[in-house]
Amino acid sequence: MSSSPHDALFKAVFRQPEHARGALRSALPVALAEALDWPTLAHCPGSFIDPALSERHTDLLFSVTWRTGGEALVYLLFEHQSTSDARMAFRLLRYLVRIWERWLLDHPGAELIPVIVPVVLYHGADPWSAPLAFDDMLDIPDAVRPALATHLVRFTYLLDDLSDIPDDQLRARAMTALGRLVEACFKHARTRADLIEVLTGWADVVREVIRAPNGLEALALVMRYILLVNDHVEPEGLQAFLERVAGPDAKDTIMTAGERLIQQGIVKGEERGIVKGERALLLRLLRKRFGAQVDAVVEQRLEAASAEQIADWAERLLSAATLTELLAG
Repeated sequence: MSSSPHDALFKAVFRQPEHARGALRSALPVALAEALDWPTLAHCPGSFIDPALSERHTDLLFSVTWRTGGEALVYLLFEHQSTSDARMAFRLLRYLVRIWERWLLDHPGAELIPVIVPVVLYHGADPWSAPLAFDDMLDIPDAVRPALATHLVRFTYLLDDLSDIPDDQLRARAMTALGRLVEACFKHARTRADLIEVLTGWADVVREVIRAPNGLEALALVMRYILLVNDHVEPEGLQAFLERVAGPDAKDTIMTAGERLIQQGIVKGEERGIVKGERALLLRLLRKRFGAQVDAVVEQRLEAASAEQIADWAERLLSAATLTELLAG
């Protein structure tokens, strides 16, 4: 299965500091979370992922200051594979080094470098089983390890394994309603045939999402994600759920915000997703928002784009300020 639906929803929601703040705080040790000045959290643009890994990983880097002053970097990596990645600690080490290298280019006279805290948000069907500590990956005889201990690269990344967290704890997290709903969908949307029943238990959170700024558009993204990744949920069932939870007027508004994406449904094909109809939907959305800027060149780009690229552009409609930004990459 293509990773694009997970990747696109994660980037659309959690690259926004207001939603990332709660996700990060939930994963960090209490003492560390209390030492950070969370209102200063800011997304750092750019990616540190190798091109060869770009189809499988999403990296989000945030800067945040200490309450006592200075600079800290919090690195949030979302891992959306359904199985554990035995080399995650090694990959994270490469990312950390790249971040430090870039930071030193901007601060050539610095004697100290900022701390980076790697966090992996995981939502596979099974609990994460890969080693959390980098030195656990090193092939060293047990008898020799104590003598080498001070010479080893040692760090442990933080793991937020959603498969291990009961729903009542997810609901209680100090996060935005959209952040909590997305995490619940990451946990359940692919694996639960009774997903509508599960979502019914989250009805109050869905209503809270709707009341937030841009809430209807955000909810349309979540509904689209569900249709992409769950073979058991039909558009009609999702429509009925929305009407029960939000009322007919809100249901219609949600579907209008998504250019009736839910009503049309998602045809499972071309990697479970972005088919000719969705390409046309995106074109209508772009024309509605950007008008005459959507010319023949843009139409040609859409026609030549892959299913994954169309999905990515569709998700950027929430956050992109310009057509150029939306179509980047």
